Amino acid sequence: MTTTLNLSILTKHGDVTSFAVGSLIFQAGDPGDFVYVVKSGEVDIQAGDRLIETVRAGGIFGEMALISDEPRSATAVARTPCELVPLSQKRFLFLVQETPFFALEVMRILARRLRRADALTA
Repeated sequence: MTTTLNLSILTKHGDVTSFAVGSLIFQAGDPGDFVYVVKSGEVDIQAGDRLIETVRAGGIFGEMALISDEPRSATAVARTPCELVPLSQKRFLFLVQETPFFALEVMRILARRLRRADALTA
C-alpha cells in the first residue's frame, strides 16, 4: 500500500515536470537533489533488476537521499506518462519544519518501505 499526500500544499507553488513512459527520473548513485511527488501517472522504483515499489498519484519518492544526504539508493523510471512535482531540499525541509502532517506522512512512507524491504529479505 502506498501512502498518498495532500497535493494541494505542494502544487500551488510548485513546478510540474512531465516524463514519458520509460524515462529515467534518477539512477542509483546519483546525488539526491529533489524529492518527487507524483501528480499523475506511475513511477517504478527499482534496485538493480528488482522492482521495489510502484508509486502512484499522491505518492512521494526520492526522500531518502535528501534525509540521509547520501547518493540515491534506487533508480526511478516512469512506468506510465507522468507529471511530478519536484521539491528541492530547501522546500522539503521547510515543509517538514512547518507542516507536521507532511513530516509524519514522510515518516510513515519510510516505515512502510522499511517493513517491505525487511519482509523481502526474511
